[in-house]
Parts: sequence; structure tokens; C-alpha cells
Amino acid sequence: MRKIAIISLIFLLFAGCKKDKYGNLVHKIKYTSAKESKAKNKGKGIAELYYTQFGDYITSITPGSFIGNFDMVRIYGTTTSSDNHPVFMTLIQPNSTDGNIRYADFSNNAEITVTPTLCGPFVNCNDDGTGGCFKDDATFKLLQVCLHNISQVINLPVQYNGVNLSQFNGQYGQGLYSSDSVKIGNILTVDMYPLIGKISDTSQFYGHPLTFYFGMTDNTTLYYSGPSMQFPTSLNETPNLDMPYPFVWSNKFTEWTLKSPANKETITITSTIGFDNENLIQIYAGADNVPYTSDDIIVYAPNFWDRIYINVTTE
Repeated sequence: MRKIAIISLIFLLFAGCKKDKYGNLVHKIKYTSAKESKAKNKGKGIAELYYTQFGDYITSITPGSFIGNFDMVRIYGTTTSSDNHPVFMTLIQPNSTDGNIRYADFSNNAEITVTPTLCGPFVNCNDDGTGGCFKDDATFKLLQVCLHNISQVINLPVQYNGVNLSQFNGQYGQGLYSSDSVKIGNILTVDMYPLIGKISDTSQFYGHPLTFYFGMTDNTTLYYSGPSMQFPTSLNETPNLDMPYPFVWSNKFTEWTLKSPANKETITITSTIGFDNENLIQIYAGADNVPYTSDDIIVYAPNFWDRIYINVTTE
């Protein structure tokens, strides 16, 4: 009887340690279409840029509904331990079937809570491989965002009521488009591919996700050709990972350190992903240079990728 009591006491002690030894992480993602704060961009707004190959500029429009479809969101870093172990945290899994997580309503300032999947020297992991926290402090330096698509509703000038826009009759990547199916009156409801398909520098985006890397660079640059590039070697990823074309490498990210939560402590991480869509849509008069005709061109503004930014806070 005494042996049973001792064994029971030991079991309770170990069970208590397992339950209470570690803290917890909560990760929230906020989406916004607001401009990046002046504190972040030092008071410099996005330059008003225009194309020259599409005829005369007519107007710019801010889309109403603006919803992104993510394929993956992952943050890479290293621990502060002596071996500088590589770590990463996946917030949205590739090809996730959970639509509530994959779809981001930028125009409605949506917010979601996710359970990240951790890779590295972590502890207190759930049975399904999710959740948990890192044993050592981890400094995150590079964020990878794969944006599969963007859908938007565009309120065109009333002069386009009844105009069949030839740009939306045809194929972009794997998608077939018809002006009659995406435009009712002067309301255009369309995904991003016809809007970027006319931009020569982004021709390789046809049917492919837009991949963005944030951090560990001084400038924001679109890469769409050349030899394969690798992740920064300081991340200690083994084997080194390629950065496949096309992709945007942005400086709009500040590295941050995640402290290992103490016993029973909960750390809340909030990642705000912003896409400034004010006057994102530009309209040009097309080959005949006559506005409000079927050959007019509707595209994202030049360097639209400069409008995407990331801010991270912990509390």
C-alpha cells in the first residue's frame, strides 16, 4: 500500500511539472489596407508613379473589397544559444484547407488567431506537432509570405457601363477570363492576374503565387530572372534553401526577439500585415489613346509590392 502511495505521489509530481513548467505563445495576425505609419517610413509616402506604355493616364481607384489568399506565412531566425541553432515558425501552412486562416480581408481590418508550428529546439509541443515554445530566446530575422491571389471589387468610372474591356477576355496563367463575367455595369470583380499580366516586369507572375521575403536587406527589390538565389547563410538553414523566382525582397521588417515564456506566462505576438491599396488601381487609355473604350488598360500601380509591410509586437 505504501509503495502504491509513493508511486502515485511521483506520478502527480511529474504530471504537475509537465503541465506547469512552460509558458504559452499566442499569435495573432492583423490585416490592414492603411498606409504604413510615418514613424516607420520616416514621413515618406509612396511616390506617385505612372506607366508610359499604356497610353494616357486616366485615373486611379482605391478598390472596395480587397481580400488576399495566402499559401504560406513563415518566420525564420536563430536562437541565442551557443550553437546558434536555426529556427522557424510557420503561421499559415502551405495549402492549408482552413479558409478562415488562408483568406485575409485587408479592406476590413480582419484579425485572426493562429497556432504556429515550430521547428527548432522547442519544448511543450502539442500532440499534433503544433504549439509550444522555444527553450531559448529566438531572434527572428526573415519573414516569408506566399500570396496566392488577391481578389478585389473595383468601382470603375460610370463611362465604362456597357463597355466590353478586351483586357479581360482571354487567359492569364491557368485562368480564363471574360469581361462579361467579371464586369457588371461599371463594377469590376476580378483577381490579381489580369491586373498584373500587362506589366512586363511581372510577366513571370502568371499563375504563380507572389512570394515576399521581409528583412535582412537594405532595399525593396523585385527579382524575376538570373541564377538561383539562396537564403542568407546566417540563418544556418541546412541545406541552404533557394529563393525561387519571381519574388520580392523587402526591407520593411525589423528583426525581433521572442523571449522564452516563463512558467505559466503567456506571450502574445501580433503580426500586422499591411497592404496600402489607396489608388492602387490605375487606368490608361490604351492603344487608341481614347479613354473609356474597349482597349483601355487597368493595372496595379507601378512597384505595387512597395505597399506591403510587416510590423510585429509582443506583450
